Amino acid sequence: MLKFKNITTREKKPYLNNLNLNISNGRFVLLNYKSKLEKNKIIDLICQLDTPKSGNIIIGGKNLSKFNCRSKIIHKRIGICFEDFKLIQTKDVLANIILPLKIHTKLSPKKLIEAGEEQLKNFGLLEKKNNSLTTLSLEEKQRLNIARSIILNPELIILDNPQTHLKIEKIESLMKYLELLNKAGKTIVVFTNNKKIENMINFEKYILKKGAISNV
Repeated sequence: MLKFKNITTREKKPYLNNLNLNISNGRFVLLNYKSKLEKNKIIDLICQLDTPKSGNIIIGGKNLSKFNCRSKIIHKRIGICFEDFKLIQTKDVLANIILPLKIHTKLSPKKLIEAGEEQLKNFGLLEKKNNSLTTLSLEEKQRLNIARSIILNPELIILDNPQTHLKIEKIESLMKYLELLNKAGKTIVVFTNNKKIENMINFEKYILKKGAISNV
């Protein structure tokens, strides 16, 4: 599902140096990191916000180098929960949750709203659907962030520190929910240094250190 093959990035002193990673379909992986710069670089490469100096990135059997930047063919298959949310401040809660559906599907306006409301209900945010983001707590923004990342029912789900701003009981519920998604066939990658998460469920664990990835 996700493969980094001999990836080296473009910096004078590369953040990633001959990095290899192979996550096959249906795996649930925790990726611990020592450098936030290295972790962010991996996510930028997956999102096609950057390109490597050398090597190949393959998602779902498709080489990213052969597609235009931010290809819909690739991004419809990936759901990403960003550490800094990347929510659109000028749009309300419902508009934020349905944005991926507007971009990647041909649902009618009515179906978009129905799908958005259902997802907000799943994450306890339905009553906030018409709120501006300025009225949400950080915890609510994180729930919206996670909900948006999976609304397209993606094959690959990338979560960058999804526990941030969540209380411990919410983190436990999230991990159990992700475990159910994984059992349903989703490939899930969680970037985190949170030790509590590591002990909640049975991940395959890797560590990103000095530009390379190894098993824990």
